[in-house]
Amino acid sequence: MSAFLSQFAHNTWALTAEMAPYLLFGFAIAGLLHLLIREAWVRKLLGRPGLGAVVNASLVGVPMPLCSCSVIPVAASLRKSGAGRGATASFLSSTPQTGVDSILATYALLGGLFTAVRVGVAFVCGILSGFLVDRLTRESDRRGETTPPVGSCCSGERGRTAPDPGGKTPGEALRYGFVTLPADLAGALVLGLLLAGLISTVLPPDLFQGALSGGPLAFLVATAISLPLYVCATGSIPMAYALIAAGLSPGAALVFLIVGPATNTATVVAVWKMLGRKATLVYLGCLVAVSWMAGYLFNAALGTELIEGGHYHTEAFQPALWQNIGGLLLLALLAAAMWLNGRTIKNAGRTGACCGG
Repeated sequence: MSAFLSQFAHNTWALTAEMAPYLLFGFAIAGLLHLLIREAWVRKLLGRPGLGAVVNASLVGVPMPLCSCSVIPVAASLRKSGAGRGATASFLSSTPQTGVDSILATYALLGGLFTAVRVGVAFVCGILSGFLVDRLTRESDRRGETTPPVGSCCSGERGRTAPDPGGKTPGEALRYGFVTLPADLAGALVLGLLLAGLISTVLPPDLFQGALSGGPLAFLVATAISLPLYVCATGSIPMAYALIAAGLSPGAALVFLIVGPATNTATVVAVWKMLGRKATLVYLGCLVAVSWMAGYLFNAALGTELIEGGHYHTEAFQPALWQNIGGLLLLALLAAAMWLNGRTIKNAGRTGACCGG
């Protein structure tokens, strides 16, 4: 038992340390984006109907560091401000799949090629889902279409609301990058790291073989796991890393990383309320279809020998000193951010600023 716990702790910490420096840098860039992005600018890009707004929504959504639930109030605000149905669907599809923080974390654990493919697929998903929603639901499926509330601390959104109309200060950017965003990600990220450490410890390297590694059955398993599972774009990365180490093909892991963050229950309900039943079905179908096609093409491009030969598999990793320091800083930041954000919400509740106080 002690040997198991020791190996589990080592695997979990190795993943944390390898990921931490890139994630900390991602938080800093996220704060900068929060300072620079203005609601009026986004509304102007997304407010016009047509393919241009859909493409703009995907371009804006890919680097924006919003997870599956945090994207809902932002999308609701954009919809209320005049964003079209297609642009809203595009934003909801592309945004939770990536983000500047998860892009850097993906690079840390899975390399540049996987990162480029993941970002490209998120962009394509956004464009295709938005285009199809515009084309197939233009004059139909409008009954019951409503706009969810823009967000509050009682809905699980830890202080994340729609973009500010302007006047943000560097202090607000720092708070967003190193308090709000880490607090939002902390639970899912820690859970993802612990599950990844457990998977790496328990599952043998050759568990997924043959059809279970990279065929349609592997894609089906990855989809079935990710659809009901709430996993953010960043927290899902160490889990995908561990599954690849157990023999799952990179293509099937890509399916897991695409479908999981963009299809949790909260997002599906939000799409249903904002865009209607038919648009929701188009949205889900597009995500699954694009992820499967991308996974198949990725595996085909890598080749069977490269995948089965273990060249894309994870190996035993010993963190360097700077990575260990980064891991300690990351854990300290997550703990401090959750504490500070909790105090802010508690104080807001006392003054009646949230949840009816």
